[in-house]
Amino acid sequence: MKFEKLSEYKLRVTVSNDELLENSNGDLDNLMSNPSKARNTFLEILDKAEDEVGFHIDNSRIRIDAKSMYNGDFIFTITKLIPKSKSAKKVKPLKVPVQKDDTLVYSFVDIEHFFNFCNFLKKQKINRLREFCKTIELYKYNGKYILICLNINQSYRYLGKLYSGITEFGSFLTSQESVAMLIKERGTPVIKHNAIYTSQKNFK
Repeated sequence: MKFEKLSEYKLRVTVSNDELLENSNGDLDNLMSNPSKARNTFLEILDKAEDEVGFHIDNSRIRIDAKSMYNGDFIFTITKLIPKSKSAKKVKPLKVPVQKDDTLVYSFVDIEHFFNFCNFLKKQKINRLREFCKTIELYKYNGKYILICLNINQSYRYLGKLYSGITEFGSFLTSQESVAMLIKERGTPVIKHNAIYTSQKNFK
């Protein structure tokens, strides 16, 4: 669980899927549909935030915005609503850099899962993959097939659909370029040039 105090009134919390399942006793759907359980979970999160980054809500009303990430994490942005008596005070907004991953590494248990993913993209008409990233390579490493995508274009029109689809066939490993380079160094190349397009073209 990661806490980032963006301002006196705003907090960002990154929670892994495993952590959220642990807090919900393994029943995430029940947590989200049960206001009482959800409230208790967020109160526990806010208690930890107070200890770790000094974010105090006191008796203030709060707003919680949730976002699910492609790697299974959840990002909660908690905003402490400013009382009317303070609303006239001008607060200089804090500029927070947008987190953008230029590297994506996924593993597939076998080559068939990778081919099925490639066929899925073709059927869903998620194309123009050269615009997705500059490098798409497939390696075999530790008995699994590893897809490495480097220099990702964050403006790629099908980025969200691609991230959503890949989770049905493979498992997220990392977004760290250093790890990707290590796999490239130690792994065995399977398809080095535009692995997805090459698979779509040659393996149907």
